[in-house]
Amino acid sequence: MAAPHIAGITAQLFQADSTATPFAIEATLKSTATRYTDGAAYSQQGNYLTSFDKGTGLVDVIGAVDKIAA
Repeated sequence: MAAPHIAGITAQLFQADSTATPFAIEATLKSTATRYTDGAAYSQQGNYLTSFDKGTGLVDVIGAVDKIAA
């Protein structure tokens, strides 16, 4: 059920910076996420760490909005 939440957060990020590209939104979400400390190990996927059972981590909405608006 992450997709509806991420869609809403993405809308907030576009509101903070209406000129942001989809790539910038994705990069901001991934770079500001808080990684979980338990579960499967993270592995490098491009420029980010991810895990197939927990994704990139817990979304930091405030951190993402602050970063994209800067």
